Amino acid sequence: MRDKNKPLFSRPVLAAIMLFSTLAIWLLNLTAPSAKLPTPNIEQWTTDSGIPVIWLNQDTWQGSDKLEIRFSFRAVTTDTKLIQSTLAMLMSDALPLSTASINQRLSPLAAKANTYYDHENQILGLTVSNNPSYLVPSLKLANNWLTQTAFKSRTFDNWQGLNPYQQTVQHELEQILFFQQNTPPIEQISLTDVKEYYQKMTQSVATIYLVGDMSEQSQNIVKAGLNAITEQFSPAFAAEQSHSESIELASLSALIQQNQGILWQTRSALALPPVSTVQQWLSLQIWGADLVDSLNAQERIDFVQLDLALSPHHPWVWWNVQYSPANQHADVSNISTGEPDISLKSFVFVEQVPSIKDKKRFEQLLESLIIQLEENTLSPTWWSVIAGQFTHQDSELTLETFAQDYKEAVDNFRYEDYQAALKQLINAQTYQEIQVYQ
Repeated sequence: MRDKNKPLFSRPVLAAIMLFSTLAIWLLNLTAPSAKLPTPNIEQWTTDSGIPVIWLNQDTWQGSDKLEIRFSFRAVTTDTKLIQSTLAMLMSDALPLSTASINQRLSPLAAKANTYYDHENQILGLTVSNNPSYLVPSLKLANNWLTQTAFKSRTFDNWQGLNPYQQTVQHELEQILFFQQNTPPIEQISLTDVKEYYQKMTQSVATIYLVGDMSEQSQNIVKAGLNAITEQFSPAFAAEQSHSESIELASLSALIQQNQGILWQTRSALALPPVSTVQQWLSLQIWGADLVDSLNAQERIDFVQLDLALSPHHPWVWWNVQYSPANQHADVSNISTGEPDISLKSFVFVEQVPSIKDKKRFEQLLESLIIQLEENTLSPTWWSVIAGQFTHQDSELTLETFAQDYKEAVDNFRYEDYQAALKQLINAQTYQEIQVYQ
């Protein structure tokens, strides 16, 4: 009969088992399939006026004629109405002696323009052909557009009449999260205000990003074109102190109720620390997908809208939940997702996030993200969004760092990394919520 006080295995046998287990895990990690993600090439230079230019390219784009150009500005203002109005005027008939919009003029050249902005970052984008016969006239047109800008009174008056300023959900949450303490009431914007703000933008250029393939001839054309466009522009970081307004984070979490009647929407915002690693960026992608999927699975909810505004110094995330008419009488505190213990606010407490509570759910979301990345990373447009909106040269996570690190980060990303990253990123004390009734 075996002695119950005697160990089942001797110490040497236990040591061998532990060593074998460690080696087995190590071998499994080595043999795990690697994500099929390209490693981009990056070149950098500065324009004659001192503005950094970063060019991202990859081997799979050879022979492609698509080139993405992004001008990133740091003309920080608490008046989102002013930013919105200025960019709208730029996208209209801002070319001198022209009644056509910029995109109407660019269309015959197989090119187009676009804009993006948040509370810290403004983007002017151009999608052009790298074929010299199209590239030269496209850059010449862009030069006239951005250096001889002609904001027209009639266009401005018509635009204001057709587009009376109404705060979007994003702008409303932005004001509560960042600007509420010192923001004066919004007043009527004048054409002079627009002209002055655009001038402020030209003196606060952070970076110019190029994404796509270019021949040596195309490179020379682009360098000359950018030098011409930015001749009177100034780098943002040399003028940051004098041209930027300060941003202050709300000191306390708050719940605001608007109107009376039946609950229609819940609008939420959460401030984040600056994103400094690819692992943190991956974690936010998974956390966001978890939030949208979990809330959309709830029968009481019509749809969920979420957006990450990963600006350089004061990033944040916001989401908007709209309830179905049949369930709008429900108390918001009782509204949950598919599982009874997951409330709408679960995603601001790390320990309650479904993909933290369930490791298998995390693995499913990670697998889905990798599939998306394997497709998206082949697109110059996707990389231009990463460049202009998610990475910043005045932050720890630059485009160069992202491009160099992201493949290894994806291949080695584990549940423990996700857990640690969310603990660094999510702070429930910054949570702001607006409940809208109608």
